[in-house]
Amino acid sequence: MRVGQLYTVSGVHDAPWDRCGPVLYLGEDTIERADGVRIVNHAVLIQGRRRLLDRSFLKFLKPLDAR
Repeated sequence: MRVGQLYTVSGVHDAPWDRCGPVLYLGEDTIERADGVRIVNHAVLIQGRRRLLDRSFLKFLKPLDAR
């Protein structure tokens, strides 16, 4: 995953993902809990809205081909 790169969602047949259009990858979004646990999510921009994904969803993001 590269920050600033556009991706498409492939293989997910559930709203809002099946028709969301291009997804802009914003990078990791880390949470440091008070008990010392570090949680790493991934931020994306979809239709002007920032969303957080866990790493298991990254497999559905495919680079958008530059044409």
